This record gives sequence, C-alpha cells and structure tokens, in this order.
Amino acid sequence: MSIPATPGRRILPWLIVLGLGIGLLTAGVAVAGFILHRSGEGEPIPPKEPAARPAVSLQTLSEQIHDTCTACHVYPSPRSFPRWAWKAEIDQAYGFIETLKPELKPPPKEQVIEYFENRAPLGLPRTQVEYSPTPFRTQFLQAGSPPHPKTNAERTVLSNVQIVHLTDPKTPEILACEMEAGLVMLLRPNDPDPKWRILAEVPNPARAEVVDLDGDGIKDLLVACLGNLMPTDERKGSVVWLRGNKDGSFTPHTLLANVGRVSDVRAGEFRQKGKLDLVVAVFGWRRVGEVLLLENETTDWSRPRFVRRVLDERHGAIHVPVADLNGDGKPDFVCLFAQEHERVEAFLNEGGGKFRKEIIYAGSDPAQGSSGIQLVDLDGDGKLDVLYTNGDVMDMPPLLKPYHGIRWLRNTGKYPYEDHLLASMYGVHAAVAADLDGDGDLDILAVSFLPEGLFPRSKTTDSVIVLEQTQPGKFVRHRLESETCNYVSCAAGDVFGTNRADLVLGNFWTRASARPPLVFWKNLGLRKPEAKKS
Repeated sequence: MSIPATPGRRILPWLIVLGLGIGLLTAGVAVAGFILHRSGEGEPIPPKEPAARPAVSLQTLSEQIHDTCTACHVYPSPRSFPRWAWKAEIDQAYGFIETLKPELKPPPKEQVIEYFENRAPLGLPRTQVEYSPTPFRTQFLQAGSPPHPKTNAERTVLSNVQIVHLTDPKTPEILACEMEAGLVMLLRPNDPDPKWRILAEVPNPARAEVVDLDGDGIKDLLVACLGNLMPTDERKGSVVWLRGNKDGSFTPHTLLANVGRVSDVRAGEFRQKGKLDLVVAVFGWRRVGEVLLLENETTDWSRPRFVRRVLDERHGAIHVPVADLNGDGKPDFVCLFAQEHERVEAFLNEGGGKFRKEIIYAGSDPAQGSSGIQLVDLDGDGKLDVLYTNGDVMDMPPLLKPYHGIRWLRNTGKYPYEDHLLASMYGVHAAVAADLDGDGDLDILAVSFLPEGLFPRSKTTDSVIVLEQTQPGKFVRHRLESETCNYVSCAAGDVFGTNRADLVLGNFWTRASARPPLVFWKNLGLRKPEAKKS
C-alpha cells in the first residue's frame, strides 16, 4: 500500500514480484534509499528549515492532510516510511488524487511532503526478535520435488500449494498453482517415481479449491485466475471449474469472465441446502475489484449457469474462506481486504443470499501489507479464530518493515476480535496452523518472501519459522531456515504417511534450473535427548 490517499497501489501479495517491472524504473532511488535505511537508527531527523513560510498555520495544514488522507483510508503514520521515501510516496498519491479522486482538494504538495518528512525517522528501526533458547523438538529432513513439468520453463512461480486428497481418499497429494506457465498441477510424493501431472492450463492461476460442485461424487477443482501476471485494471480475471471425469481427467468450464484479477473462489450452500453457490474475491487493482456471489442456477451441468451479484464494491480482496462463524447452521465467509483497506471482515449469512458485515480486524496503517488469512481454532476453545499475516514488501521502494508480522485474531464471541501480535517477521507471506510436535495443540508454520534482487540476503533474516504453542495462546519462536526467503505459500500435514505433520513450501520467482518447485520438510519425530556428558 502506498500513502497517503492511494486507492490501490499494491498488487496481489502472492504476486508482488510482478511489480518489479515498475519498480526497476526507480531502482536507483530504491537502492540508494535502501542503503540509507540499512544505516539508519530509526530516530527522527531534526526538521528542515522550510523553503517558504506556509500560507496556513501548522494546525490547519495538519487538519487538511488528515481530511485528505482519511477520505480514502486510515491516516498513515509518518513513521511507516523513512524520510527519504516520503517525496515519492506523496508524488504518487497526488497522481492518484488527480486521476481517481479529483473531487478532493488537498493542500499544496510541497507542504505535505515537508510535513511528513519532518515527522519521519531517518531509517526504519530493525525488528527485534526473541528465539527459544532450545531447538524445536521436532526434527525435519529437507528434500526437493521433481523439476518443473515444463522443460523449457525459466522460472518457478508457485502462488499456492495445498495438501489434498483429489484422486484418492487415502493418498495425500500436493496441489499447486504455477503462475507464469499457467498450470494447475498435482504431485503424488509417495509414488515410486513421483512426477508432476498437469491437470489444466489456465490464465495465471492464483489458487485452486477442491470441491464436488455438481454433486456427482467426483471431486472437481475451482480455480481463481488472475488472467494477467502484471498489475492491471483490465478485466482479464476468471473463475474456471475443472470438472472431474470418471477417467481421472478434468474438463474446464469458465464460470465467470471479464472481471478484474480473481485471487480466490470458495463454495458454500449460502442460499439453500444441496446447491453450492460461489463467493469470489476479485482483487483487481486500482479502479476494478469487488467481492461477488455467484448464485447457482444450473439445471444442466453440461451448461452450468451462475448469476453474478455484487456483495462488496471494494478492490483488494485476497482470501474468502467459508465457515459457520456464529453456529446458526448457515455458512458465512471471511474476507481479507488489502490495498489501502487492510481489513479482515466477516460476512454473516442472513439467508436468501444476504450478508451482514462485521469488522474482525482493522489495520492501523494503509501501508500494513496484508498477505493472507487462515480460519482456525488456535487456542482450542471451540471458536474459529483468524491467523493473519501482513508482509507485503513490494510497495516501492522496497523496505524491510518492522511492523510486518503474524497476528492471532482471537474470537471472543464479539466484534472486533482480540488482536495479538505473535511474531514480527520481515516479508511474511503465509502462515498455517498444525500440530508440528505431536503434543495435541496447534503450532504455526510461517514463510517469507524477500526478492533477492531487491533485498540483500542475510543469515539473520528468517525465511521459515515455527511458533511452538507451549500453553494455550502462548508461543515461542524457532528459526528453521534463513536467507532463502523464496516462499509465498506453505502447507502442513501428513504427506509421507507417518501420522506426523510434514511441511511443504512453494518456491516463487526462482530459477527453475536452480531450485525445485517444492521443498519438503519430512517430519522425523521428536529429537532424541542428548546424552549427558560424564
């Protein structure tokens, strides 16, 4: 997110690297600024002498800036960017105002730049983290997957990985979406000679969901397609239904087209039992984007028919997981809005396709960088919580942001949920909960994405961590890997049939010849206690 007053600068967090083409245009500024950031101590710079005395009082200017910014989003903290970055931020914001919000009458740009610069730190402070003094008690053995299924592929760009049972209820499989080649792929890691199977080629898949849409007893896939790798307001997004056939193949049917870039689609019996409707997150970009309900009016599945209805007109929707949040027997859903919104909201099903919105969490700054959510009962109290990450680093210029991290939004039975920061983590892009040490409670696996061309790799930068739950709601941090930082998606579950939770990490924007699409961390069980020295 950019600030102030920037309706949709950021692109879909899983695909943040796609903004590099734009970012490289300002690479000189970004690199110089990054060096300043690295050397800064995070303290405010003494105010500069104003070039000219402002025509209005400082209080009036402050009020005008607040009014302009909050017309689009919450007021940005001047400390969310270092001083050197604010001119570019304000320049861009005024460009957006001119094209997208011409009715706004902001104060003179030069005065606004000076206002934010005088209140900004020289550099963002470094994140201070505390690790457990003892290693994580579970041991893992790392291994790679077969190479990219396209032999001519230059890059691996996995936007989503999941552990599923698609073709065999007893055999775990890895479902993956490969963005650049446009592939929905399946891997059976326990086969004697595992190989990627291409299920379909679709336009830039962001995520796929396993579901029996037509109720014929054969599992299908719903695919959210961005339709364009680069950030754009062009209406190239789509929802593709991969209908499962008896012979194990899949037949594609386009259920939705000519919309902004689609980041997620989920199914639920929102209006009546036995008929699945679809909720669709249309991320879009700046002008285009919305949350849709596709009402299932199909009578002949050879010609599926879904009627589109807008539930929310905001752009920037990332995830829309479905669950019964209030126990009334009707499916609800939760939506994570990125861009300038930075919110998690519940859409509570009131029947007949109508939903009531409640705020679960509202970010405190439009630069927060939301990247993902999972619905999970993290503390075992019987209520679904939200596991939330904010770690999008690709707002230009690229910065390591100390306010990125993993948050537990605890369901207390009322809105908003309780907000608990569990860990700060640069570039954290995904987190999933699973019992990784076999003690009966849920731990958290989290991964980060820091593009190597923009962020120098450091052994002190975490790429994979585990938050071990030591007692309900209490976590300690373990680093599993540093430096790599190539991941935007991860999964945890029993992959190798040992009844232990293994880890699956998807590589993003890496050279296909250098790294496999997936990295497996096989769970070997608990570490053996070290023998005491005599």
